[in-house]
Amino acid sequence: MKFLDFHCDTAGECYLQKKPLWENDLHISLSRTACFSAYAQVFAIWIPDEKRGDAAFAYYHNVLENFRKEVQENADHIAFCKDGEELQKTLQSEKVAAVLGVEGGAVLGGSLEKLDRLYADGVRLMTLTWNGDNEIARGCFSETNGGLTPFGRQVVDKMQNMRMLIDVSHLNERGFYEVAQCLQRPFLASHSNAKIVDNPYAVARNLTDEQIRTLVRLYGCIGINLCADFLGNDGDTGFDAVLRQIAHFLDLGAEDCLAFGCDFDGCTVHETLNGIEHIPELYAYLLQHGISERQLQKIFFENGYAFLVANL
Repeated sequence: MKFLDFHCDTAGECYLQKKPLWENDLHISLSRTACFSAYAQVFAIWIPDEKRGDAAFAYYHNVLENFRKEVQENADHIAFCKDGEELQKTLQSEKVAAVLGVEGGAVLGGSLEKLDRLYADGVRLMTLTWNGDNEIARGCFSETNGGLTPFGRQVVDKMQNMRMLIDVSHLNERGFYEVAQCLQRPFLASHSNAKIVDNPYAVARNLTDEQIRTLVRLYGCIGINLCADFLGNDGDTGFDAVLRQIAHFLDLGAEDCLAFGCDFDGCTVHETLNGIEHIPELYAYLLQHGISERQLQKIFFENGYAFLVANL
């Protein structure tokens, strides 16, 4: 089977835990991706909310350099992709297609020039906020109801002009709609679920039905997050919880914009989903429980691939 995933934190964990990309006990290792006939992954460099200014950029740079080293050491199996053509060629060569992302606009430290630095480094996706506030906007756990800042509007404008993907996962609801209003290009929620789960984390973090309809209407993309807190309650966070999410998205007309953003190595997941090697098992379970093979092909690969080719 083919699989494309819009979000993982594996690059940061390889750096922090000093673990190799090829073989490790993280959610993702290259050696375990042989279960896919084609595999594309957005590797996000997460910027913790407590890192600001030069410290945030220095952390990003350290993670990036470590990850570059890992990719170079495994060049027979993985390659960076900066546009749709490179993505296509890498998958045709049967290598893992790696797209670079950053999770948290605090990496910019309020400087538009740093956006150019990120793009030159190969970054092609940026999640505007993490949970808190930064110079760009307010996160989903913000104590204020503000949206994009004036600097944030400059960032959004520049990102769409340079064809860097704008990711609204973790952004608060007001910021989401302000992004939608000022863009002429599709955007995405790389790792966000539907607001059908009743716990404080899911209520703050997941998407409303109207946000989902907005992304559908604007030809955006949504990646299903496997984080237990965002899938369900009291341990009901496994395959059936993913099925409920997909069913809800499909009811809202999201068949052609739904993908995965598993959040591997950035969250706690149910034991049945505890690693990239369990994705084919999830596919089989969903097929057995009423999701058609055509729909699954779209959700697991085709929608995300088409979005990246069209928008990178």
